Amino acid sequence: MKRLLYIYNPAAGRKTAKINLSDVLEVFARQGYEITVHPTQARGDAARAAREQGPGYDRVVCCGGDGTLNETVQGLLALPREARPPLGYIPAGTTNDFSRTLELPRTAPELAEVAGEGVLRSIDIGEAQGRLFTYVAAFGLFTDVSYSTSQVSKNLLGHLAYVLEGMGRLSNIPSYHMKVTSGQGHEVEGDFIYGMVGNTVSVGGLVNLPREKVRLDDGRFEVILIRRPENGRDWQSILTALTTLELAEDGAVTGFSAGEITFECGQPVAWTVDGEFGGEQAATRVRCLPQALTMACGASGEE
Repeated sequence: MKRLLYIYNPAAGRKTAKINLSDVLEVFARQGYEITVHPTQARGDAARAAREQGPGYDRVVCCGGDGTLNETVQGLLALPREARPPLGYIPAGTTNDFSRTLELPRTAPELAEVAGEGVLRSIDIGEAQGRLFTYVAAFGLFTDVSYSTSQVSKNLLGHLAYVLEGMGRLSNIPSYHMKVTSGQGHEVEGDFIYGMVGNTVSVGGLVNLPREKVRLDDGRFEVILIRRPENGRDWQSILTALTTLELAEDGAVTGFSAGEITFECGQPVAWTVDGEFGGEQAATRVRCLPQALTMACGASGEE
């Protein structure tokens, strides 16, 4: 019999992981899995469970928000490549950006179907200054909202909590003078209010990339940099660039793809990785770990 380790965060989102537990387990049982259930107890527990128990299973599935997914990936990547079982994901957080990239359905039973028997695809994983991330590392505008907004507010207001928290930042937006270089020959310098390195079609509603531009297994991530606006016209240029995705290295929004990127600033810059605080430093090196993990995806799995 196939064995499945189900790691879920009972406190994630509106506690939907706990509410939908029996429906999810019923799907896994119907798929022929012998199931071990592990509810997380504290920060770091998902990583420990994946690392210590993962090699004994044919499939690991995690259920929770971005933080739970990130921890589970950390645990699996601590294992030798040949010992990493495929990972299924049932999103139960507040924004669940990466679920769109994986083309996951919405209801708990449908998500369980994909997590247990979805299309298996190799996924690139990122590393930012030693911290692993599944889909995004970012700095600047609103990036601290996900980890500075209380879980109570997230549960009560959902995505609106992020919007309300972020609106208060618009009157005083900090910028960072940075030099950004890549191993593929890109070099950009300027004052930026936001920057991201991602392997995703969506980041908090701020950036939405066409699916054909985002390849999950090509060894390259998408880089987006938003320059500091000086007036209303600059804001309009930013909105237009993000809407049309007509990006230029000297434009209001700069975009390119690369496998290794270095950010250098004259002051410490706070980063977020997969919605969690990722450290603060003046120089940050982000690199891609090609096809480091196998994940269960929805739809056809084709790009």
